[in-house]
This record gives sequence, structure tokens and C-alpha cells, in this order.
Amino acid sequence: MDTLYSVQPESSSNIFSITISSSSSLSTTPPRGDNTHASASVQERSFYLRFAMRVSRAKWFIFLRRVFHYQNGSRSDLGSNPFNSTTWMMYEMIALLVQLTVITLTLAISKEERPIWPVRLWITGYDVGCLLSLMLLYDRFRQLNQGNWFVDIEQQHRGRDETRSSHLMNRCRTSLELFFAIWFVVGNVWVFDSRFGSFNHAPKLHALCVSLLSWNALCYSFPFLLFLFLCCLVPLISSLLGYNMNMGSSDRGASDDQISSLPSWKHKRVDDNASDSDSALKTDDPECCICLAKYKDKEEVRKLPCSHKFHLKCVDQWLRIISCCPLCKQDLFR
Repeated sequence: MDTLYSVQPESSSNIFSITISSSSSLSTTPPRGDNTHASASVQERSFYLRFAMRVSRAKWFIFLRRVFHYQNGSRSDLGSNPFNSTTWMMYEMIALLVQLTVITLTLAISKEERPIWPVRLWITGYDVGCLLSLMLLYDRFRQLNQGNWFVDIEQQHRGRDETRSSHLMNRCRTSLELFFAIWFVVGNVWVFDSRFGSFNHAPKLHALCVSLLSWNALCYSFPFLLFLFLCCLVPLISSLLGYNMNMGSSDRGASDDQISSLPSWKHKRVDDNASDSDSALKTDDPECCICLAKYKDKEEVRKLPCSHKFHLKCVDQWLRIISCCPLCKQDLFR
């Protein structure tokens, strides 16, 4: 603790008196560092909250929620298959073409390698499976884009034939998935058997096999990774930030016309002796519950049907995401 020494001469003699006082009694103003740290933490929390809102409204997040609902929802409320979208099939086609190109180039530059296990046979079988998957993908795309082609009776009979062929294609797709599952196990046994040192005899083929097996392992673990992301990570982030990302991802936002129909006014500080007309504009809550800032004079305030009041800019951004009160969760137009 700092001390202050003051030396004062006495009037009657040349004797000096020394007074010792503490610096804590001189000033009781809190340090400015606490306010700076508090504002920095508020800005950081606001940044994370805006980032979570953007993620919850992103197309890829909505697509992952659709996939999870389709894989785990009830059969009566599955909706359309998200894997039948044009964008997803385009990504699937690109992945198959990349695998076919890499396999072809690797087999062309590794003719002199002599692996112990029949790794080249495994790669060739995997290549044939990718070719069959590409053909089935084209057939699925063709069936999804011929919905309104059948008009007359003859074309309706053709439609019945197409339905039979679609069942046949589904069986072929199931058989191909079973083949890839068995081939995945066989590849793990052949590639990761380190007793014979297969990597030293065929490094390029071995690296290709490891890459293909890693890609298949990632595809097979996709449902588990999706479960961890949506059922563990997203609820944890929502509880830490106080924002439900699952509610934000749904299309429940209010339109601009609906928001503008709600009453709003400019905040005005009213004294206790003010008239009733001025007190009507007074806000009961001293601060906005969204941004946690106190209302200032002439700031625009909006009132919801549940009688809760917020800053106009704050609550408008909230209502565009989800049309309910941030406090009581009452629907905006119930």
C-alpha cells in the first residue's frame, strides 16, 4: 500500500510535524482496467454469438440437419431425400471422377512395382466399383429429372417399365455397397499387414491404398461424426452462448412487413412529476436484454405482443432469425 508523507512547520517553533496518510483514503475511483476488460469480454461474446448465428443459417448446416433428420427421423415424417439433390449428386460425381483419375495415373506410373500382397488387384476392383457407382449415379440423376415426362398412355406404360428398372437399380446399388464394405475389410488386411514390409516393395501402390481406405473410413464414419457434431458439439456451444443454433437453422424468421407492423417509439427519460402523456413513452426496463445496454434518450425502442421491449435494431435482427420473444419465447403472431 502506497503512503503519502507531508511535512508542515509548527507556528510556535521550528519543529516540524510529519503526517502519514494512506493513498487508499485519498481516492476510491475504480481502476479503468476493469472496465476495459469487461467491454473486451462483451465484444468477444458478441463476436462468437454473431458467428454462431451465421453458422446456424448457413446452407451446409441446414443440409446436415436435413441429413440427420432423414437418417434418424420417423418414417412418416422423413421428407425428401437430401442425397437426391442436384448439388449433392454433383459433389458425388466429382469425388468419383477424382478417384478414377488418381487410380489410373498411379497404376500407369507404378508398373515396375512388385507388391507382396495382390494390392494391384484390390485397386483394380475398387476402380471397377467406382465406374459402376458412376453409372448408377447417372441413372439416379436421369430418373429424378424425368418427373413430368409421362403424359399420354403409352408414356405411362413406359413409366411403369421405368419403375421396374428403378427397383433393379436399387438392388444393384445395395449389392455395390455390400461389395465396397467387403472390399474395405480385404484392403485393410492386405495393406496394413506389416509382417512382409509391403510398403518397401510398392510405395506408390501402398500410398494409394492407404488414401482410398482413409476416404472410405471417413465415409463410413460420417453418421457417427454427424451425431457428435449435432448432438454433442452444437448443444454445448448453444449452452455456452445462450443461443439455440437448432432453432436459428429453421426457417422461422419474420418478414420485414411483419416486423414493421409492431409498435415502436423513441425512448425518453421521464421525471416522476411528468404528465401521463410523457409517461406512456417511458420504458419500464432500464436496459435492453439483448445487448445488455441501458436505454439512452431518443433511442428507438420496439414493443412485442408480450409487452417486452428492446432496442429496435437488436430485436429486428433477432426476429429475422426466429419470430419469438427472446425472453418469454412467445411466438410473434400466435
